[in-house]
Amino acid sequence: MKISKPISNNAGHQRLAILLHLQTNGPLTTLAARQELGICHPAARCYELRQLGHNIITHWRIDQDSTGRTHRVAEYVLMPGKYREVA
Repeated sequence: MKISKPISNNAGHQRLAILLHLQTNGPLTTLAARQELGICHPAARCYELRQLGHNIITHWRIDQDSTGRTHRVAEYVLMPGKYREVA
């Protein structure tokens, strides 16, 4: 299922769009969040989702943008259980 862009640029709507994408489609990269969901700062929204207890981990990978340029980007993955900060 493809999640459409958030209705607004409201942080709450953006968090919901990311969470729905992670739950239904699996991992989400920074580039995909920007291009497909219209979220300019997905790292902040994922941080906020973690603070709300969602267990989202970050993997780093190399990906290409729509122009073919390569970037080191975050890939966010929703894991089972509650988020716990590592001390």
